[in-house]
Amino acid sequence: MAAYLSMGEAHRRIADYLSRLDDAISQSDGADLASLLAISSAPASTPLSDALAAFPDFGRLAADRFPHLSDFLPSLLRAIHSHSLRRFGDAYSSFEKAASAFLQEFRNWETPWAMEAMHMVALEIRLLAEKADRELVMSGKNPDKLQAAGSFLMKVFGALAVKGPKRVGALYVTCQLFKIYFRLGTVNLCRSVIRSIETARNFDFEDFPVKDKVTYMYYTGRLEVFNENFLVADQKLTYALMHCNPQSESNLRKILKFLIPVKLSIGVLPRRTLLEKYNLLEVYILVLLFSVY
Repeated sequence: MAAYLSMGEAHRRIADYLSRLDDAISQSDGADLASLLAISSAPASTPLSDALAAFPDFGRLAADRFPHLSDFLPSLLRAIHSHSLRRFGDAYSSFEKAASAFLQEFRNWETPWAMEAMHMVALEIRLLAEKADRELVMSGKNPDKLQAAGSFLMKVFGALAVKGPKRVGALYVTCQLFKIYFRLGTVNLCRSVIRSIETARNFDFEDFPVKDKVTYMYYTGRLEVFNENFLVADQKLTYALMHCNPQSESNLRKILKFLIPVKLSIGVLPRRTLLEKYNLLEVYILVLLFSVY
């Protein structure tokens, strides 16, 4: 526990974490860097969080040992520390500062070696914002962090929506934006990002990773449902279903919850075995009503 941690041991743990981060960057190890940036899934007490609690001057330690990352590391450590204390608003604010510094570094790197880490930053900015907004609501304050996260992710999208190998990472960030806009009820904001993906010469949709294409088709299919463009919605949601990982039953169920009503709207009845397999009883009732009328 942090209360029984010596200053020397706390210093060692923090220095070790910082050295791993610096090594990951200097060795272009995107996977290791990404794992070191995962904050929101960490338990309240970890060897690093205990060390940060026992060594209050961790920001200066980071800046002094790695001055070339002084805009990035101290804010990242503050985000980790605040998250361990369940101060999610502070964690988000600190992480956004760290993320902005990381984005600047990412822009300067010529190759996309850090794409996995950039995606982790995009994921964390959304997850931390959601936690921060719940905290703000509980304290009677205006929840504004998720909106801020959306603004930041637009900057990330701009860094990826360029000619060159980094553009293949743009669809992942687009999907994170969709999740934010759907949660906030501002789905109209999806349109500008969709236009960028579907009309820009920089992008060839088939070049994107399959999992990102599935998520993109799922959300754009839902948008077409809202707009009552059921034929287009059918195409997009069917694409998502056919290319979704067959082992991911929860994702398949999410897709089917929208695809089945779309099929009904164009006169196609789903098989009862399909409804039973994915426990879509509410949709089964809808099928029965549709067949009666």
